[in-house]
Amino acid sequence: MDHRVTVKIERLVNIVPAGASNRAMMAMARHPDGNIHLALQTDPPALYSSADNGETWTSSPADLGRPHQVVQGMGVSRKGRIFLIHQTSGDHPPNQKDLRLYGQDLFVSYSDDGGKTWTSSETDFTKFGAGTPNIKFHEDGNRAVIEQPDGTLLFNTTVVSSEEYKKKHPPTDPVSPPNYMYGGTPEDYFGDVVLRSTDGGVTWGEPARVYTDLNAHESTLAIGPDDPNHILVMTRIQRLGRPEEDGAKMMMETGNPMHYYKQGALFESKDGGRMFQLAPGGMTDWYGHRGTVDWTPSNVVVVTHAWGHSGNTRRAARISLDGGQTWVDGTRSGTPLMNRSKRFLLAPVAGFTSPTVEISPGRFMTAVYHYAHIESVPDPLKGVVAGVFWTLEKTGGE
Repeated sequence: MDHRVTVKIERLVNIVPAGASNRAMMAMARHPDGNIHLALQTDPPALYSSADNGETWTSSPADLGRPHQVVQGMGVSRKGRIFLIHQTSGDHPPNQKDLRLYGQDLFVSYSDDGGKTWTSSETDFTKFGAGTPNIKFHEDGNRAVIEQPDGTLLFNTTVVSSEEYKKKHPPTDPVSPPNYMYGGTPEDYFGDVVLRSTDGGVTWGEPARVYTDLNAHESTLAIGPDDPNHILVMTRIQRLGRPEEDGAKMMMETGNPMHYYKQGALFESKDGGRMFQLAPGGMTDWYGHRGTVDWTPSNVVVVTHAWGHSGNTRRAARISLDGGQTWVDGTRSGTPLMNRSKRFLLAPVAGFTSPTVEISPGRFMTAVYHYAHIESVPDPLKGVVAGVFWTLEKTGGE
């Protein structure tokens, strides 16, 4: 296969006007009926839908049966059931006034009529993790619900300890796995966790850690079109360096100006989401976080993330044409290392991106949220969610 391709940006289409949300982590998926659905962090919740491959959009309220719900993710099953992952707003850490959520509830609601009515079930993590009576589900989700051929559903979330629990079970000195940052006991499931459902999303359980040394925020799941046991997770790794680590070496490898991790990280599982490991070259450079991943039916993997380095508002795409085995780097053969692939510019001043949807073979759309408070964002785009249409074009010979 010739991996020499480039990304050509076609145009932007406005999806959500300014003012609908001031913090727009987004999830996007295609319904079996062809419609594309988009969910973002709004209160009250709403579902945005397009019946013409993203050209025009309508919004409808999502009555989830509880007040002050903020959506943190979504997905669609093969039978057309739409899922929204949400939690109650208002449980902010001290001295934080934004929409960062650290709620002690988490719900998965589903709709079988295109979003008109919803049935809600609580994901009570205390049933699964021994010794975690006081946990919090972390804010910020691109959380994607994926489905295996037998109907098993999976999504991932981030679990951290409450302040009271952390006081009772503080981090050890020196810190030890699995809870480097959060304290707790070895039985706790703090960090990025995958939950699964075998009854169509009515109940969720069987937690699996993505990685113990992980302070995840944004996370997205994607599943292989030809191998349902092969699952990718694009997430964030963030923590301070530890005394036994070579700080100078780490800073050189990651591009950090300090002994500190704040990267995007691509993990993979080859056993259906039970065990995960960092993909080859899976860690981006410093501030290359806020990532998403999509794995298309044509076996193209699209990873998006912040360009890297603090203060840079560009959003990048990395492309694999063969299910993540090799990544586009400008050469005919490509590279097996994701972080050595080419960063294609998707948006120059965006804050967040959604998982990508394939419109047709070689043609894609990614939703981007444009910062409202960044001076460099053009006034017509401030606070707007837009769909970026783009195509893959061959640059090599036949």
